[in-house]
Amino acid sequence: SFAGANEADVNCLRNFKSGVTDPNDYLSSWVFDNQTAGFICKFSGVTCWHDDENRVLSIRLSGFGLGGEFPVGIKQCSDLMGLELSRNNFSGVLPKNNFTGPLPPELVSLPRLTKFSVAFNQLTGHVPNFNLKFGRENFSSNEGLCGQPMDPCVDPEEDIIRLGKIGAAVGAALFAPLGAFLDWFVFSGRKKKQEDRRHRSWIFHIGD
Repeated sequence: SFAGANEADVNCLRNFKSGVTDPNDYLSSWVFDNQTAGFICKFSGVTCWHDDENRVLSIRLSGFGLGGEFPVGIKQCSDLMGLELSRNNFSGVLPKNNFTGPLPPELVSLPRLTKFSVAFNQLTGHVPNFNLKFGRENFSSNEGLCGQPMDPCVDPEEDIIRLGKIGAAVGAALFAPLGAFLDWFVFSGRKKKQEDRRHRSWIFHIGD
């Protein structure tokens, strides 16, 4: 094992490098035969939390001309806070993950963005106004997202009012038949008492 190293982060970068194409040899500094603490912090585009600790803070490889499928091994860098891979040539499907929080509204300022999918995450809030540029399937399986092309967003106060109206309607639907039954029961009881009195009166007169 690497002395003083976070082996998971080392494997993260090793798998990253082996999973992409690097035609310009920008990742030539990513050499893994070193065993010193913090050696990966000297890799091109890599920043660590501390220079003497193999714990990756960010990976910034914008414009490196890298290709291949999205490097799924990146998930092994569990302390990663920043990832910049723009202006490369990655292809394929972005893997399922657990992204949380709202979508940045600045996404609508990317006119050349033609393919975009954040399905199967835990995102919340409004979908930026892409003018229906992307279909519902690109945002599916994010229960907290709302707005076109997803279901309309509901204001929390309006939602409470709506639920109150629904509750009142359900209550009315349930109690209306009960009320009618009670009215019938009371009416029937009164009618029976009146008939019983008339019957006793008739018997009394016969007896006389």
